[in-house]
Amino acid sequence: MLVKLRTVVFGVLFTLPFIVTAQKLDSVLRLQEVVIEQSRLGGYAISKYTLRVDSLTHQLASAGSLADLLRKFGYGHLRGYGPGGLATASFRGTGSSHTAVLWNGINLLSPLSGQLDLSQVPVSFVDDASVQTGGAASLYGNGSIGGSIHLNNKARFNEGLKLNTFLSAGSFNSRYQDLGASWSGKKFISSTKVFLSDSKNDFEYLNKNVFPDKVEKRDHNALHQKGILQQNYFQLSSQHLLTLKFWYQDNTYEVPNSSGVPGKAEAVEKNTFYRAVAGWHFNHRQVDFNYQSAFVKHKLDYTDPLINVISNSTFNTFINNMEVNFSATKNVSMTSGLNYTWEQGLADAYGIDIPQRNRVALFSALKWLLLDKWELAFAFREELVNGSMTPFAPSVTAKWKASKTISFYGSVSRNYRIPTFNDLYWKGAGGLGNPDLKPEISISSELGFNYTTPVNDSKSALAFKTAIFNNNVNDWILWSPMAGVWSPQNVKKVWSRGIETQATARTVINRVAVELSMLYTFTRSTNQEIYDNRNPNELNKQLMFTPMHEGSATGRVLWNGYKLNIVSSYTGKQFTDGDNNKYYAMKAYAITNLWINKSISLKNTRATLICEINNILNADYQSRPGYPMPGRNYKLGITIHFNKPNQL
Repeated sequence: MLVKLRTVVFGVLFTLPFIVTAQKLDSVLRLQEVVIEQSRLGGYAISKYTLRVDSLTHQLASAGSLADLLRKFGYGHLRGYGPGGLATASFRGTGSSHTAVLWNGINLLSPLSGQLDLSQVPVSFVDDASVQTGGAASLYGNGSIGGSIHLNNKARFNEGLKLNTFLSAGSFNSRYQDLGASWSGKKFISSTKVFLSDSKNDFEYLNKNVFPDKVEKRDHNALHQKGILQQNYFQLSSQHLLTLKFWYQDNTYEVPNSSGVPGKAEAVEKNTFYRAVAGWHFNHRQVDFNYQSAFVKHKLDYTDPLINVISNSTFNTFINNMEVNFSATKNVSMTSGLNYTWEQGLADAYGIDIPQRNRVALFSALKWLLLDKWELAFAFREELVNGSMTPFAPSVTAKWKASKTISFYGSVSRNYRIPTFNDLYWKGAGGLGNPDLKPEISISSELGFNYTTPVNDSKSALAFKTAIFNNNVNDWILWSPMAGVWSPQNVKKVWSRGIETQATARTVINRVAVELSMLYTFTRSTNQEIYDNRNPNELNKQLMFTPMHEGSATGRVLWNGYKLNIVSSYTGKQFTDGDNNKYYAMKAYAITNLWINKSISLKNTRATLICEINNILNADYQSRPGYPMPGRNYKLGITIHFNKPNQL
């Protein structure tokens, strides 16, 4: 305890010189053309294995959710319950609650469940998205054990009036529309986006849970979504930038029965949330100050008239984040900051309890470029939850540039996840929370290699990246039956290890541009120790719903305004029980999706027609046992962009 307190004191003292220096510096800077991201912590993740969503992928997926994008384009493992169902990401053999999701630096994970449903993130509301795998709690805080998803909004000043709309319709009575309008002046930007999405999701599937197998239509599976995102940017002076963002969304889902449950379902889930963020960015020579204040209110109402169940829950989160960044020299940069988060949970399943948490985190990071060859980064985070220390989270990363085209990198980090409100306070039927739970702790490490062809006038390019990773998670929290009641316990130690690889090749032949890319992940994630009164047969067995092999291959052809994009993704066998019984395992499957689009430009207007064919080979597969996925299906859409630039 004394050692941790000393660490906190050191961090505070480490921060103070930056603040003092900021008060002394004075300069006049030009107006910034590009709005600065509110958080700079990503710049210290120098050795993270990253999957970036490029502009074409973003355009092709803009009529769907982030879950659709990750699933269709093979960006890591997605744990989902069919179209419209809960969808969460899982990286490097960890659980769904081990992935942080940050929107402009604000962590959106629910304090109730520790997750974010990616089916509730419209791609059209995000300008820039990327996936970083590996633990990074020193930078991003609680929950960043397996990876992190970064969602950002960006804007440019002095770009004039922009209008855009996207209309699409497809199989299963799917309809989508979004509208966007923005004005960008020299010192002020205002942007408004709205969207509507509906689908019956009444696709046919082969039900193998009845005898004999029978083709049925998915029933009570519709979704209805609508939302608005308002953003404002104020350049008060060359040094001060204010940002205001507001995101409202309403999501209604019909909850179908598992295909093995007969009868008609009537359950409905409604999610409504409000997210508001205010930010201030201040820049003075080498010093950069960022402050954000965010409020999130999320309400979930679940009703099932058939069994007379009404379950309501709400969480409120108030987040304040301050960062001070300082460039000491050309080769040395530092950042330090404080994060204060207040969380409150209200749920019928908590009885009379209304749990609240006050979380205060101190973080610091240092990046050093040495001899133009080495790049080193050191970071740490210490968090207090209601006055109690969480596990100390340091990290050390390094990158060595062997040549202009080749670099090596490595990292070691300690990460953590605190128990959720559901873990601690649940008192619902058949379940009981455990107030004595300990935080999960992981030790992560990785070694990687990068190769990129040099930038020159050549029409061809090649990029290759691979990483070997290792992750040991202790005190993994698992809900399981105890004396007939489901309860969470710190029950096991998990060892996850494997390799991730991505490769991209591009070339131009006459007037035709061709690109081929590949992603592959091998993950061995096993129980290394089973705690008291647990099933010994699970020892050294692969975790449930964690495929060892996953990968995707993408081909693109661009010619005369036409773009052809084809993606084939593979998901290996998944065990559905801790004993790894092959009889109950989910079979491996491969899915192929195709997009064709054509752009037409007329003066200030550009129109793009998009044709999408999913699951071309009509594969029969499930995302989870009893939750089938649709066969071959289609979608047609048109995007229209209008831009009237300012007269400079």
